[in-house]
Amino acid sequence: MTLLIMEITAIVDLTAVWTVLAEFHVPQTLVNIALAISVAGLFVLTAVVFRRAMRAERRLESEVDVSDWEDALLTAPQPIMPVNATAPGQPRAVLPVNMLPLPRHPR
Repeated sequence: MTLLIMEITAIVDLTAVWTVLAEFHVPQTLVNIALAISVAGLFVLTAVVFRRAMRAERRLESEVDVSDWEDALLTAPQPIMPVNATAPGQPRAVLPVNMLPLPRHPR
């Protein structure tokens, strides 16, 4: 997945570099040099991102203990009632989705 993200980033970056330099009518030699520098930078960025992703994967694998999941009950979490601003001691009733008021401003 990380390599796919970096491939998309490379396509966008190289296209942007070529487009900007072509708009300024830079000679083709300088365009090729700029593209080579961009590719080198993308290789370094890919290595850094890939190493961070692998480190995060290893950390997640070390924190998860599957044996705890086998004993866990498969129940839905209890809903948390929102705070009622008019009467702080009383929970506010939650309306069903089809009864919610329309927003005042379009999103």
